[in-house]
Amino acid sequence: MIVRRFSVVDSQIVKPVFALLLFCGLALVLSIPSGEAVKDFGGLAAVQRGGIYFYVYIFFSGVLGLSLGTLAAIERERGRALYIHTAARVGIAQAVLIPYFIFARALYPGREAMPVLMLLYGILISLLMSLVSRLIEESGHGASPSAFIGKYVAFAVYYAVPLIRIPLLSPLGFVNRLFWGGSVLGMLLGFLVPIALVIGALALCGRHLRGRE
Repeated sequence: MIVRRFSVVDSQIVKPVFALLLFCGLALVLSIPSGEAVKDFGGLAAVQRGGIYFYVYIFFSGVLGLSLGTLAAIERERGRALYIHTAARVGIAQAVLIPYFIFARALYPGREAMPVLMLLYGILISLLMSLVSRLIEESGHGASPSAFIGKYVAFAVYYAVPLIRIPLLSPLGFVNRLFWGGSVLGMLLGFLVPIALVIGALALCGRHLRGRE
């Protein structure tokens, strides 16, 4: 049996990372105020309040996680290897966005902590979606049409359904609350939800993937 060694520069992560860079880059460009808006502080404030970059970032952080989970399923990763490789891949993908966040930070003077919190939240979402995708893709070895549909249904449910009743439980709802401002308790709850889900996903991975070949 040929044993493949994991590399932090694995070519398989190029596509999902490039997609994240591309769409976040486009959103950041759209967030840049025009020359006229810069002259008009009221117009500039209106542009800044849009926050389109952060919504796009959180959305595609989830999509990134789905792709990385599929990669882990194709590679048949499980146990410690799955956890380490997933964390490394998510870390690489999020690290390349740091220049974007430095620029975004300059767009919102006086709210320097917000981009940092967004980045931390995006990392959690990527980790969660990676583990969920890995679990769903298990039966199809990363190539099952039903698993492909299943993981995107799970993604849609997590992102959209809570918006109806409890928006804070949805990644998009949390971004909206964080961007527009909210209570400390609300922010804490917003972070605790994905943390709890990541822990639960780790437990499920350890239980259902253990010993399978």
